[in-house]
Amino acid sequence: MKEEEENNQVARIFEKMGADKEGAQRMAGQLIKRAEQKAEENKTTKIIELQKLLELSIYGAQGLLKPEENGDLDEK
Repeated sequence: MKEEEENNQVARIFEKMGADKEGAQRMAGQLIKRAEQKAEENKTTKIIELQKLLELSIYGAQGLLKPEENGDLDEK
């Protein structure tokens, strides 16, 4: 997939979550770059890391924790 097309696809996700076009493009670029870094660190693929980061972004935009992280909170 071409970089520009990849960036546009990720940016559309951020736009659907309410970001303006310019902000969505910027966030997409940052997320893709971070996915590349994480893939190198974890010896995985960029696609796997991008999926994880997008999932985290979507949960965060909704003010939620990922389901597997919900059980770790203690009420005080």
